[in-house]
Amino acid sequence: MKKIYVLGISLLLLSLGGCGKPTDKENKSQASDEPWITLEKDTIESDENGQFQLTGKAKYSSFSASIIQNKNGLSLQEPRGVLKIEKDGSFIWKNIFINGQAPTTDVSFSSYKEKEKIQYQVNVDYSKFVAKQEENRLIEEEINATMPALLEEIIASSESMIINIDKKYHSYRSLLVTVPLDVKYERNGMKKKYMDTIGFLIQDKTASTLYSDKKQIPYITFRYDKTNEVLGATDLINRRKFILYDESN
Repeated sequence: MKKIYVLGISLLLLSLGGCGKPTDKENKSQASDEPWITLEKDTIESDENGQFQLTGKAKYSSFSASIIQNKNGLSLQEPRGVLKIEKDGSFIWKNIFINGQAPTTDVSFSSYKEKEKIQYQVNVDYSKFVAKQEENRLIEEEINATMPALLEEIIASSESMIINIDKKYHSYRSLLVTVPLDVKYERNGMKKKYMDTIGFLIQDKTASTLYSDKKQIPYITFRYDKTNEVLGATDLINRRKFILYDESN
């Protein structure tokens, strides 16, 4: 009788001890319920250029990321920014730019190791970008109000070396300078000297108005009067250098 009593207690203890432990099947089920990729946070702030970045962790070190956008009623997935993935699956997705307006953005992640894509909705604070856009708008308004009179002053002081100066591509940061047609028939050396003389003058007179930091200067394209042929233009890398296009003489 005593042996039966002890055996009953032992069985009771074993059954109680096993109640709190998950089985292998339960562990696998829980693991499968966890997403294979997660974001560190879903509310972020863009920089003043409207770009933002996302960070997180994945089970794999190989996957793709894209932005989901709705265009004409269609849902399109487009790669944006730069995705860098570490060996442990941690990642940083940088330089993502949408349009600086939508407060929420849908993102999608896919891996060849998973059948299903994972999507997240991200909240983006564009306040820095909006503030910068407003600042740029006010600066542009001031430039548009100031430049016409300044350019007229430069033309008047050029002693007929400059016929006209106008903005190019709808911005005064790129200028279109018209010079007398007579310059076309000068030697190439004289053409280059002509561009240097009036080019440096225009850049020095306009730089502080166009760029508040005074570290940049405008691009200039030179053309002949009457024919509109291009004489030369600012070098794309070195703005203090002018490249002669018309090398006919």
